[in-house]
Amino acid sequence: MFTALLIILHCSGSTLLGEEGSPVVFDYYGEIGCTHCDLFAEKVLPQAEEEAGIRASANYYDILSRSGYERCEQELSRRGYEFTVFPVLVIGNNVYQGNSAVEENLPEELIHFAEHGEYRPRVPEKGTANKSSPVSLAVVPVFLAGLIDGVNPCAFVTMLFFISWITLRGGGRRRILLSGGAFISGVFIAYLGIGFGLLAFLRSASAMDLLRLAVRYLFAGMALLLALLSFKDALRAGSGQAGTMLLQLPKGLKRRIHGVIRRNPSGKGTPVVPLLIAFVVSGFIVALLELACTGQIYLPTIAYMLQSGAGKGAGIQIFWLFVYNLAFILPLTGILVLALAGVEQQFIRDWFSRHIPAGKTAMGLLFLLLAVLIWFGGV
Repeated sequence: MFTALLIILHCSGSTLLGEEGSPVVFDYYGEIGCTHCDLFAEKVLPQAEEEAGIRASANYYDILSRSGYERCEQELSRRGYEFTVFPVLVIGNNVYQGNSAVEENLPEELIHFAEHGEYRPRVPEKGTANKSSPVSLAVVPVFLAGLIDGVNPCAFVTMLFFISWITLRGGGRRRILLSGGAFISGVFIAYLGIGFGLLAFLRSASAMDLLRLAVRYLFAGMALLLALLSFKDALRAGSGQAGTMLLQLPKGLKRRIHGVIRRNPSGKGTPVVPLLIAFVVSGFIVALLELACTGQIYLPTIAYMLQSGAGKGAGIQIFWLFVYNLAFILPLTGILVLALAGVEQQFIRDWFSRHIPAGKTAMGLLFLLLAVLIWFGGV
């Protein structure tokens, strides 16, 4: 409880004092609700103090606030630095940007002060920057989550129904390609928009004292629960009881989705532009309806994005959203390509039915991975 109170204080922009009268004072600019910010106050700073045998007084500022960002930029400019990435540590003559640079150099700063009674001389600027590449191992769980989400029964079966309906309506391969492409585009646009909304909500929620910790603990628990339910579904599907799986769309929503698809104009004789608009809109609506099922993966993954992308700027989280959604539509695009290649739909359905247990097992493993990554703050 005491630790949580300290976290709330320092992420609110208050000054969190070390030992009273500490000679070492530094400024730390981080993100409210950021796991790395929490770990810095709980682990990195105490370890550095213990290693150096000296206490330090830390001033914490929210760099996502206007005042915090402006103050950080002014401090860096005064010292001849340019802002590149947060968190930012300003101590004595030096500025360190990025988690790695901060964690590596804080102990050196404190040890130097303990031994010499003064701050460390300015180090070369190349040792302070820690720009994060958008392509890193942290994006792998995001891509896998999107791919697995794309082959879950909710999205997969809907796409099979859609292709079947288009084929029965006629119009040739060109119409099937255009209709299928428009439908998938609508799904992509809707799902991406939902992702932006969820990410914005979680970012704002994480800025509230009472809800901030929920991103870490609530979603880790949710991912663990979904993992257990996915494994249970895998066992049911493996024993021939796929219809009783727990993580699937309710029958009422399935009927509504099929109704949305059936209300589209016929593929044969319908002008191309109205046809494309109709199927983009249909894909959009279907994606919203499917969220009751697909959101089971999407929401924990976005929580992971928020945790792992903390300290790397909003750009990395937006990039990951695009990666997730591109991976999500890959299986849907694959079904369309197979249909255009003349593969019988019954063959695709039979293949999918045989692999439901494996798919559910993969979902369970993914949820376990997300639970661990969210709990420990990402990679």
